[in-house]
Amino acid sequence: MKIPAAALAAAFAPCLAHALSFDDVRFWVGEGTNRMVVVIDWNVPDAPSSLAWGYRWNGAAPAMARAISDIAREDNRLRYFSSQSQWGTSVDGFGYDRADVAASFDLASETATDSSALFGAYAGPYYWAQSPGTGADFASVTWTYGAGVDADLATDGGWYCLKRTNWETWESSEPVAEPVPAESPYAWRVVAADVAPGGAYGDPANALGAPSRTVPGWNGPDYPATPAAPAWGGGRLVSLDSAREDDGACGSITVEFDHPVADDPRNPFGLDFIVFGNALHTLGGGSSFTGVGDPATVVFSTGSVAAERGLVEASADGTNWFAFADGPYADDFAPTMSRLYDPEDPDLSLFGSSAITNKWWGAPSDATRPVDPSLSGADFKGRSLADYARLYDGSAGGTGFDISAFDLPRDALGRKFIRFVRITTLDPDASTEVDAVADVAPAPSFRNWVDRNVAFEERPGFAKDAVCANGEPAFVNAALGLAPDAPAPAAWAIEGFDPATRTLAAPLAPLASDLVRLRASTNLAASAWSVSVPLWTGTNALGRPLLRAQDPATADSPAAFFRLELHE
Repeated sequence: MKIPAAALAAAFAPCLAHALSFDDVRFWVGEGTNRMVVVIDWNVPDAPSSLAWGYRWNGAAPAMARAISDIAREDNRLRYFSSQSQWGTSVDGFGYDRADVAASFDLASETATDSSALFGAYAGPYYWAQSPGTGADFASVTWTYGAGVDADLATDGGWYCLKRTNWETWESSEPVAEPVPAESPYAWRVVAADVAPGGAYGDPANALGAPSRTVPGWNGPDYPATPAAPAWGGGRLVSLDSAREDDGACGSITVEFDHPVADDPRNPFGLDFIVFGNALHTLGGGSSFTGVGDPATVVFSTGSVAAERGLVEASADGTNWFAFADGPYADDFAPTMSRLYDPEDPDLSLFGSSAITNKWWGAPSDATRPVDPSLSGADFKGRSLADYARLYDGSAGGTGFDISAFDLPRDALGRKFIRFVRITTLDPDASTEVDAVADVAPAPSFRNWVDRNVAFEERPGFAKDAVCANGEPAFVNAALGLAPDAPAPAAWAIEGFDPATRTLAAPLAPLASDLVRLRASTNLAASAWSVSVPLWTGTNALGRPLLRAQDPATADSPAAFFRLELHE
C-alpha cells in the first residue's frame, strides 16, 4: 500500500522541544568520513520512545538494511528482526533493552524478559514505516517516502527514520517523537587531559567512541586490528605523553560515560569496564605480519606482550577516585582483536578495492565483552592468530576492570557504579596509548554459565542444545544452576499453583529468567500455548529464586497445564 505524500509528511512531522543534531548523537557505529543518523520510534506512550544512533562509512553508500543490521550488531541492547521474501528485506520488529539487563525478546508473542523493554513487531495493521530525510537537525528535516531498506541507501548528512505505525490510521498517526541519543557503551566526553598536543596522537578525543576496527596498511589496504598488528595511525589513538614531560611528568586523560557503569552481576567474569590500547603480542623469530595474510599461518613463538602500562582509576562523581594500584593496567593484555575469524563467511568489503580478497575476517568482534581475565599472553604461545581470534570467544580484547572492591555509591538496583575513568602513564619514559574505554555489556544467563562451567578452549561454539554429562540439554543445567558434569537433575521443579492468584512458581538459578519461558494451556494437546512474561518475585524456602508467571486464562477457564520452554 503506497501512502499519500501528504499523509507521510504529517506522520513524520517532528514535535520537538529540542532539535537533535549530529553533534548530539553519542553512539556512532562504523568508521569513515560519511555519516548519517538513524532514528527508531517505537510509537508508545513511554518516554523516550524514539532513539537516535549515528552511522559512518567510506566508499559506496550501503543499503539501509546493512546500516540497520550493523547498528543492531554493535548495540547489544538493540534487537533487529527481519525476514527475506521475493520483495527483499522486511523489517519485522525492533526491541530495545532499556534497563540494560540482557533482556531476551520473543518476536512471535511480542514479549521480553524485562517488562521495561521497548518492543514492537510487525503484527496485524502494525508495520515499520521507513522515511529518509535531510536537514541540519531533526527539526528541519524534510522527509520523503522510503522505498524499502534494500532500496534506500545511506546518505552522507542524511537522516533515516523507522517508526512503528498502524497503516489503517496513518493519516491520524502521531508524529515521530523527538529522538534522544541512544546511550553509548563507550566514553563520550573528555573531562581533562594532560597530553602533548599535535601530531597523529595528540588529540584526547581519539580516546572516545569505539576502539579502532582497522589499521592503515603499509603501501596497501587497511586491515583489521589484531594482536599481531595493533591499532595505529592518525585519529585512532591518543598517546599519553605529558605536555610537561620535560619536568618528568606523566600524561593522563579523564573520560566520562553518558550513563552509570554498573557492577552488574550479569557482567561476564565480573568485569565492569574495558580499556583498549595498542599492546602488541610479539611474534618472535624476526617474523612480522602485514595484516592481509592467512591468520592460520601467523604463529606466535613467544608468550610476550609488548605493553606500555597505564594506571587506571575510577570514580562515580569525578571527585572521589579509586585506583587499581596493583593492576590490571591500561595498554596491556589483552591486545585488540577487531574482527571475528570466520573463513566461512568473510566480509568481502574489507581491504577496499584492492586486488586482495578477504578470505578470513568476518563480522566485528564485541568490544563490550571482556576476555577471560585468567588468561595471559603465555596462554597463546605457539598458537596461530586464527587460534587467538577463536579463543577470544567473540571479544574484541582490551583490559577488563572490576569495581566491586571499591566503596562506591549504589544505583536504584543496589549496584555499585562509576561514571569517570582516569588513565595515567606509569613510566615517564614511555607512553600509554588509549584507543577506547567501554562499558561491559551484561550477558544472557547461558553465556555467563558457559564462562563459569565450560573449559576455556571449549567455549566457542558451545550451544544451548549441547547434551551435558548428565544427559540434559545445556540450557536445562544452566537454568537449574547445575554444572555440565553434575548428576542428572530431577524433572523441572514446579513449586505449585496458587488458585487465589492463579500464579505458578518454578525455582531457577539466579538471573536465569532469560533462559526459559512458562506457557499455560487448558488443553494438553493444544497447538497454541499462551505465554506469560516471567517476573522475579522472591525466593523459595531453600533460598532459590522463583520464576513466577500469572495464568493468563480467564476465571471461567483456568489453565490446567503448564510447560517450561527454552527462550531463544
